[in-house]
Amino acid sequence: MKKASSKAKVAHKGPVNSKASIAAKGLGANSAATSTRDRIVRSATHLFATQGFANTSMPAIAKRSGITPGAIYRHFESKAELLMDVVRYALETLPTSVRLLEPARIEAAELPEFAASYTSPQYKLIRQLSLEIHLAASREQNVRKLLDTVNQDVTQAIYRSIAGAQDSGLFNSTLNPDFTARFLLVTIMGLSHMETLEPHLIGDSAWHDFVLERISAVLGFQLRPDAKTNSNHLLASAGSEPD
Repeated sequence: MKKASSKAKVAHKGPVNSKASIAAKGLGANSAATSTRDRIVRSATHLFATQGFANTSMPAIAKRSGITPGAIYRHFESKAELLMDVVRYALETLPTSVRLLEPARIEAAELPEFAASYTSPQYKLIRQLSLEIHLAASREQNVRKLLDTVNQDVTQAIYRSIAGAQDSGLFNSTLNPDFTARFLLVTIMGLSHMETLEPHLIGDSAWHDFVLERISAVLGFQLRPDAKTNSNHLLASAGSEPD
Protein backbone atom coordinates (compact mmCIF):
# COMPACT_ATOMS: atom_id res chain seq x y z
CA MET A 1 0.00 0.00 0.00
CA LYS A 2 1.24 3.42 -0.93
CA LYS A 3 1.69 5.63 2.07
CA ALA A 4 0.20 9.11 2.08
CA SER A 5 2.52 12.04 1.60
CA SER A 6 3.17 13.92 4.81
CA LYS A 7 2.41 17.19 2.99
CA ALA A 8 -1.13 16.05 2.34
CA LYS A 9 -1.91 15.30 5.95
CA VAL A 10 -4.22 17.42 8.01
CA ALA A 11 -2.69 18.82 11.17
CA HIS A 12 -3.87 17.07 14.28
CA LYS A 13 -6.29 19.08 16.37
CA GLY A 14 -5.83 18.74 20.10
CA PRO A 15 -8.75 17.28 22.07
CA VAL A 16 -10.67 19.05 24.78
CA ASN A 17 -8.28 19.32 27.70
CA SER A 18 -10.80 19.41 30.54
CA LYS A 19 -9.18 17.98 33.67
CA ALA A 20 -12.41 16.23 34.71
CA SER A 21 -12.98 14.82 31.23
CA ILE A 22 -9.48 13.40 31.01
CA ALA A 23 -9.65 11.84 34.45
CA ALA A 24 -13.03 10.26 33.70
CA LYS A 25 -12.27 8.92 30.22
CA GLY A 26 -8.54 8.23 30.41
CA LEU A 27 -5.97 9.15 27.79
CA GLY A 28 -6.81 6.16 25.64
CA ALA A 29 -10.57 6.63 25.52
CA ASN A 30 -12.26 6.46 22.13
CA SER A 31 -15.51 8.04 21.03
CA ALA A 32 -17.67 7.63 17.96
CA ALA A 33 -17.61 11.41 17.61
CA THR A 34 -13.84 11.58 17.18
CA SER A 35 -12.08 11.39 13.84
CA THR A 36 -10.18 8.29 12.74
CA ARG A 37 -6.90 10.15 13.21
CA ASP A 38 -7.84 11.11 16.75
CA ARG A 39 -8.88 7.52 17.54
CA ILE A 40 -5.49 6.32 16.31
CA VAL A 41 -3.66 8.87 18.47
CA ARG A 42 -5.70 8.02 21.58
CA SER A 43 -5.26 4.29 21.03
CA ALA A 44 -1.52 4.72 20.51
CA THR A 45 -1.32 6.87 23.64
CA HIS A 46 -2.90 4.14 25.74
CA LEU A 47 -0.79 1.35 24.24
CA PHE A 48 2.49 3.28 24.40
CA ALA A 49 1.83 4.07 28.06
CA THR A 50 0.75 0.57 29.11
CA GLN A 51 2.90 -1.65 26.86
CA GLY A 52 5.77 0.65 25.91
CA PHE A 53 6.65 2.24 22.60
CA ALA A 54 9.00 -0.55 21.53
CA ASN A 55 6.47 -3.30 22.35
CA THR A 56 3.52 -1.71 20.55
CA SER A 57 2.95 -2.61 16.90
CA MET A 58 1.12 -0.59 14.28
CA PRO A 59 -1.36 -3.47 13.71
CA ALA A 60 -2.17 -3.47 17.45
CA ILE A 61 -2.84 0.28 17.33
CA ALA A 62 -5.02 -0.17 14.24
CA LYS A 63 -7.01 -2.96 15.91
CA ARG A 64 -7.69 -0.84 19.00
CA SER A 65 -8.68 2.05 16.73
CA GLY A 66 -11.20 -0.10 14.85
CA ILE A 67 -9.46 0.09 11.47
CA THR A 68 -7.44 -2.28 9.29
CA PRO A 69 -3.64 -2.44 9.68
CA GLY A 70 -3.15 -0.98 6.20
CA ALA A 71 -5.54 1.91 6.83
CA ILE A 72 -3.39 3.32 9.62
CA TYR A 73 -0.76 4.26 7.03
CA ARG A 74 -3.19 6.64 5.38
CA HIS A 75 -2.74 8.82 8.46
CA PHE A 76 0.80 8.04 9.68
CA GLU A 77 3.81 6.87 7.72
CA SER A 78 5.52 5.24 10.71
CA LYS A 79 5.23 4.54 14.41
CA ALA A 80 7.80 7.27 15.11
CA GLU A 81 5.66 9.82 13.28
CA LEU A 82 2.62 8.66 15.25
CA LEU A 83 4.56 9.13 18.46
CA MET A 84 5.01 12.79 17.53
CA ASP A 85 1.24 13.29 17.63
CA VAL A 86 1.01 11.24 20.82
CA VAL A 87 3.56 13.60 22.41
CA ARG A 88 1.50 16.62 21.38
CA TYR A 89 -1.71 14.98 22.62
CA ALA A 90 -0.18 14.01 25.95
CA LEU A 91 1.22 17.48 26.52
CA GLU A 92 -2.14 19.06 25.67
CA THR A 93 -3.99 16.80 28.10
CA LEU A 94 -1.72 16.92 31.14
CA PRO A 95 -3.61 17.09 34.46
CA THR A 96 -3.36 20.82 34.88
CA SER A 97 -4.97 23.95 33.56
CA VAL A 98 -1.56 24.94 32.23
CA ARG A 99 -1.55 24.53 28.43
CA LEU A 100 2.00 23.44 27.78
CA LEU A 101 1.80 23.80 24.00
CA GLU A 102 0.44 27.32 24.34
CA PRO A 103 2.54 28.55 27.25
CA ALA A 104 2.08 32.27 26.72
CA ARG A 105 0.72 32.59 30.23
CA ILE A 106 1.16 30.39 33.29
CA GLU A 107 -0.23 31.66 36.58
CA ALA A 108 2.32 31.41 39.38
CA ALA A 109 -0.37 30.25 41.82
CA GLU A 110 -1.00 27.15 39.67
CA LEU A 111 2.56 25.85 39.79
CA PRO A 112 2.48 23.94 43.13
CA GLU A 113 -0.66 22.00 42.18
CA PHE A 114 0.81 21.50 38.70
CA ALA A 115 3.53 19.40 40.35
CA ALA A 116 1.42 17.84 43.12
CA SER A 117 -1.17 16.54 40.64
CA TYR A 118 1.38 13.96 39.48
CA THR A 119 0.87 12.08 42.77
CA SER A 120 -2.73 11.25 41.88
CA PRO A 121 -3.70 7.66 40.90
CA GLN A 122 -5.89 8.80 38.00
CA TYR A 123 -2.80 10.15 36.22
CA LYS A 124 -1.01 6.82 36.04
CA LEU A 125 -1.18 6.74 32.24
CA ILE A 126 0.26 10.22 32.03
CA ARG A 127 3.19 9.29 34.29
CA GLN A 128 3.84 6.16 32.24
CA LEU A 129 3.56 8.00 28.96
CA SER A 130 5.91 10.71 30.18
CA LEU A 131 8.57 8.05 30.75
CA GLU A 132 7.93 6.50 27.33
CA ILE A 133 8.21 9.88 25.62
CA HIS A 134 11.59 10.54 27.22
CA LEU A 135 12.79 7.05 26.37
CA ALA A 136 11.66 7.46 22.76
CA ALA A 137 13.32 10.88 22.62
CA SER A 138 16.63 9.19 23.38
CA ARG A 139 16.16 7.05 20.27
CA GLU A 140 14.17 9.19 17.82
CA GLN A 141 15.72 12.48 16.71
CA ASN A 142 12.41 14.08 15.71
CA VAL A 143 10.87 13.30 19.09
CA ARG A 144 13.97 14.67 20.81
CA LYS A 145 13.65 17.94 18.86
CA LEU A 146 9.96 18.28 19.69
CA LEU A 147 10.52 17.53 23.37
CA ASP A 148 13.44 19.99 23.54
CA THR A 149 11.29 22.70 21.98
CA VAL A 150 8.38 22.09 24.33
CA ASN A 151 10.63 21.93 27.40
CA GLN A 152 12.29 25.19 26.43
CA ASP A 153 8.92 26.89 25.83
CA VAL A 154 7.54 25.67 29.15
CA THR A 155 10.69 26.65 31.04
CA GLN A 156 10.48 30.14 29.59
CA ALA A 157 6.77 30.42 30.43
CA ILE A 158 7.37 29.37 34.04
CA TYR A 159 10.37 31.72 34.18
CA ARG A 160 8.17 34.64 33.07
CA SER A 161 5.52 33.70 35.60
CA ILE A 162 7.99 33.60 38.49
CA ALA A 163 9.83 36.75 37.39
CA GLY A 164 6.52 38.59 37.07
CA ALA A 165 5.49 37.57 40.56
CA GLN A 166 8.87 38.74 41.86
CA ASP A 167 8.55 42.08 40.09
CA SER A 168 5.14 42.52 41.71
CA GLY A 169 6.62 41.84 45.14
CA LEU A 170 4.42 38.77 45.60
CA PHE A 171 7.16 36.34 46.54
CA ASN A 172 10.82 35.76 47.21
CA SER A 173 12.87 38.15 45.12
CA THR A 174 16.11 36.20 45.74
CA LEU A 175 14.96 33.18 43.69
CA ASN A 176 16.74 32.47 40.43
CA PRO A 177 13.64 32.16 38.21
CA ASP A 178 15.46 30.15 35.55
CA PHE A 179 16.79 27.59 38.02
CA THR A 180 13.40 27.46 39.75
CA ALA A 181 11.59 26.70 36.49
CA ARG A 182 14.05 23.92 35.66
CA PHE A 183 13.84 22.54 39.22
CA LEU A 184 10.06 22.34 38.89
CA LEU A 185 10.23 20.38 35.64
CA VAL A 186 12.88 18.03 37.01
CA THR A 187 10.72 17.45 40.11
CA ILE A 188 7.75 16.57 37.92
CA MET A 189 9.88 14.11 35.95
CA GLY A 190 10.91 12.52 39.23
CA LEU A 191 7.27 12.17 40.27
CA SER A 192 6.64 10.38 36.98
CA HIS A 193 8.77 7.51 38.38
CA MET A 194 6.51 6.96 41.39
CA GLU A 195 5.23 3.57 40.14
CA THR A 196 8.81 2.32 40.31
CA LEU A 197 10.23 4.26 43.26
CA GLU A 198 7.39 4.86 45.73
CA PRO A 199 4.18 3.17 44.49
CA HIS A 200 2.64 3.15 47.99
CA LEU A 201 2.58 6.96 47.99
CA ILE A 202 0.38 7.25 44.89
CA GLY A 203 -2.96 8.61 46.02
CA ASP A 204 -1.70 9.34 49.55
CA SER A 205 -3.22 12.71 50.47
CA ALA A 206 -0.45 13.43 52.98
CA TRP A 207 2.16 12.92 50.25
CA HIS A 208 0.18 15.16 47.87
CA ASP A 209 0.07 17.85 50.55
CA PHE A 210 3.78 17.46 51.28
CA VAL A 211 4.67 17.96 47.60
CA LEU A 212 2.27 20.90 47.42
CA GLU A 213 3.78 22.51 50.51
CA ARG A 214 7.40 21.97 49.47
CA ILE A 215 6.91 23.40 45.99
CA SER A 216 4.98 26.29 47.52
CA ALA A 217 7.86 26.92 49.93
CA VAL A 218 10.41 26.94 47.13
CA LEU A 219 8.30 29.45 45.22
CA GLY A 220 7.67 31.57 48.30
CA PHE A 221 3.96 30.81 48.60
CA GLN A 222 2.06 30.34 51.82
CA LEU A 223 -0.81 27.83 51.73
CA ARG A 224 -4.16 28.63 53.26
CA PRO A 225 -5.15 26.07 55.92
CA ASP A 226 -7.97 24.80 53.67
CA ALA A 227 -5.90 24.79 50.47
CA LYS A 228 -4.43 21.32 50.78
CA THR A 229 -5.35 18.16 48.88
CA ASN A 230 -6.54 18.76 45.33
CA SER A 231 -6.74 22.52 45.64
CA ASN A 232 -4.68 25.19 43.98
CA HIS A 233 -5.92 28.20 45.95
CA LEU A 234 -2.77 29.77 47.27
CA LEU A 235 -1.82 32.98 48.96
CA ALA A 236 1.33 34.71 47.83
CA SER A 237 3.42 35.65 50.82
CA ALA A 238 5.17 38.92 50.13
CA GLY A 239 8.93 38.61 50.47
CA SER A 240 8.78 35.27 52.29
CA GLU A 241 11.79 32.99 52.11
CA PRO A 242 11.57 29.26 51.32
CA ASP A 243 11.83 26.92 54.29
